[in-house]
Amino acid sequence: MMLLFGSFNPVHRGHTALAEYAIERGLCDAVAMIISPQNPFKADYLQTPEMMRYEMAEMAVKESRYPDRIKPSVVEFVLEKPSYTIRTLDYLRENNGDDMEFSIITGSDIWERFDEWKEYERILNEYKIYVYPRKGY
Repeated sequence: MMLLFGSFNPVHRGHTALAEYAIERGLCDAVAMIISPQNPFKADYLQTPEMMRYEMAEMAVKESRYPDRIKPSVVEFVLEKPSYTIRTLDYLRENNGDDMEFSIITGSDIWERFDEWKEYERILNEYKIYVYPRKGY
């Protein structure tokens, strides 16, 4: 399972196109769009309410080429805030055991700040990370 983390505020065609690309290239069987209710790098007051972002992501995914293989996820809605990727990864691993392998896909703009993420070394050591180019980064 490939994980695409983001605020998705708003979700747009680029998000679903990236998920489609990962599936088409055989990088994964499915993509979970992990909607972050509170990104530690963004001001909370600028966020559209999390359930509205989830509903918009659901609509966007239904229009994708792989609506059965790309799914928005609310997993971070039930976890401690702010949302830290390592907490989400630990939760997913604990609840899925060794039956599921997780990887991450992120943009080069986010990758540029990856060393600021909580326990980023552990993420690097334990998970495959795919970085896609973003103009200007």
